[in-house]
Amino acid sequence: MVWTPAVPEHEPTGDPIEVVTVDEAVVTAFARGDLRTEAGPARWVRGAVHDSEGVLVRGSQRRWHGDRLNPVAADPTEITVPTDVRRLAGTWLYAGHWAGHFGHFLLEWVTTLWPEPADLPPLAGIITHRPVTGPVRDPRRRLQDATMEPWQADLVRLAGHDPDVLRLVHGRDLRVERLVVPSRPVLLKKWAQPEAVRVWRRASEAVGTRGPDRRVYLSRTRFHADEAGSVRARTEASRDAHLDATFAAAGFAVVHPETLSMAEQVSAVRGAEVLAGLSGSALHLSVFAAPGTRVLTVGDRRSPARVTKAQAMVDAACGHVTAFVADGDDAALEALLATI
Repeated sequence: MVWTPAVPEHEPTGDPIEVVTVDEAVVTAFARGDLRTEAGPARWVRGAVHDSEGVLVRGSQRRWHGDRLNPVAADPTEITVPTDVRRLAGTWLYAGHWAGHFGHFLLEWVTTLWPEPADLPPLAGIITHRPVTGPVRDPRRRLQDATMEPWQADLVRLAGHDPDVLRLVHGRDLRVERLVVPSRPVLLKKWAQPEAVRVWRRASEAVGTRGPDRRVYLSRTRFHADEAGSVRARTEASRDAHLDATFAAAGFAVVHPETLSMAEQVSAVRGAEVLAGLSGSALHLSVFAAPGTRVLTVGDRRSPARVTKAQAMVDAACGHVTAFVADGDDAALEALLATI
């Protein structure tokens, strides 16, 4: 078992990452539905930005990594420009599709805020389409204020923006006087562009402080206790307790992320020289760790034999040095920890 520099498994594809300013932009309503396919994607989703002539702004479109369970983007290349719709005055920033899940929010949503706030014109606010998943209670609902968890609001602030000016697009089209549209710099499970890393670095630097611990283990004990019996619990309580004890004996601070504020989580991670955790969203906090940080992933039920594709993407983009220990291979784990 050795430490190796993380390397990208996929090269970025598609159009260049850029910022486009669209006058009299059309933000199309969110919509989704089923597809009749045998082996391909089973769902479609719509919601993007078109210019004043109705032409799709390609950088606004949601991209997917190709799993059958993912929908496909079904935004037309041209639309008939609506006239009798709500119009937002001023300059707004477009920020893709909102996400409620921590990993998706951190990797896919926050990274749409990659332009430096100082480089942007004064903004009236930020607009984002509603989440792709979750119930659609009123398909004709208008623009609404974003309801967010404290950690989401904290991440928006750390990225340099005011969460109070964020609005969600639902089932009706909008016109926007001027809309700043950054391309999406992450294709989940495939690649993350330098612009995504720029946001994570900005948030890390905004926290400023570094935790005192040079070895940090991101425990899932309390999270799994709250999720006992659900598919989100990917280890047994006895396994979590064993891992906590193993890492503590090796000199690691055992950190329970869900008990900390977002700033405290970032601080703990950015101070670490070695960061360890189970496969999954908690270890995605490594986006805030410095280049060259050693990141150790321990397999779980979801990904027992290899690092998850999302974590591999993160480690490669951020310049980490990595190691992986398979689920249940305690001998390999103890041998690796003895070398640190």
